[in-house]
Amino acid sequence: MDTKNVHPQKAHYNGISTRGVGALPPIDLVYLWVDGNAPELKQKRLYWQNQYGEKIDPLSVDKSRFVDNQELKYSLRSVAKYAPWVNNIYIVTDNQVPKWLNNNNEKIHIVDHKEIMPAEALPTFNASAIETCICNIKNLSEYFLFANDDMFFADYTEPSFFFTEKGYPIFRIGTPITKKHLEDCNYFRMLKNSYDLIEKEFGYKLNYEPHHNIDPYRKSDIIKCNKLFKEEIEKTTFSKFRSDTDVQRVLYSAYACAIKEGKLKKLSRFDWELPLYKKLFKLITLNLKKDSAYFGAGDDRMFKKIKKYKPNLICINDYDEVSDTERAGIKPHLEKLFPEKSQFEL
Repeated sequence: MDTKNVHPQKAHYNGISTRGVGALPPIDLVYLWVDGNAPELKQKRLYWQNQYGEKIDPLSVDKSRFVDNQELKYSLRSVAKYAPWVNNIYIVTDNQVPKWLNNNNEKIHIVDHKEIMPAEALPTFNASAIETCICNIKNLSEYFLFANDDMFFADYTEPSFFFTEKGYPIFRIGTPITKKHLEDCNYFRMLKNSYDLIEKEFGYKLNYEPHHNIDPYRKSDIIKCNKLFKEEIEKTTFSKFRSDTDVQRVLYSAYACAIKEGKLKKLSRFDWELPLYKKLFKLITLNLKKDSAYFGAGDDRMFKKIKKYKPNLICINDYDEVSDTERAGIKPHLEKLFPEKSQFEL
């Protein structure tokens, strides 16, 4: 193969489909996906909302939690372009299949909630509940990545970006969680619940927001954690809507770090772990490449920032304060970023 004009990483991955890369076994990818506007799912959700009544946090049933902006299609395009070494791709959903999806592709596997969750916990409208059960996916690799459908690869990315040479997952963190965070949003309260469990069990203290992007995990860590914190995990599994008492999947990343089999990496505009000569080169050339970047759906500075920082991963988040006008702009932005149809589409 002539690789003169091919990106070196792209050339390295050419032809790799379902085999492992380097010293690591195959690395799978797990998505949670839902089209909350589908009439049958919407009816089911409204029924259970009425059953729960005032006990539900309004943010747990916000439109942004369930609306489908077709992000998954573009996330899969990003995988095909920038991480073709990904092995099996599992899409966890509630009796749904995206109409555009090529379900005959050998990498694609649709996983229904009932295949991995207790029958008594269904139906569920709580991503944290589903996340406690992803280790039950049949044939899931020990090493896997987890993504929401609004998370994307934005540059060629190697497995070593996610796992160390020893196979330890790299846990990327951002800013510290503040008192205001905890007062404003139950997402942060769930993070604190998770960190508190780890601190109590191992004396290992963390208080950072995860980078809210594609993350690496080991299936065995989740299985061990689910046994170690059985009561708290089961309470979350059976919580139909996100609540203040839930734990979040950050528990598994913190656990790996607590047992010294995970690597903590604080995000910044500059990678201070680089050798000195590489640091100097990057400073001189103003190369401020970032690992991960987060954008709200209405952020009109997104393309400028992507061009400047060249992140490996991006998240374009549809959250509670996003207007319908801003939401309508998500798809055109994604089409501009990922215009090429992938093998995962009909």
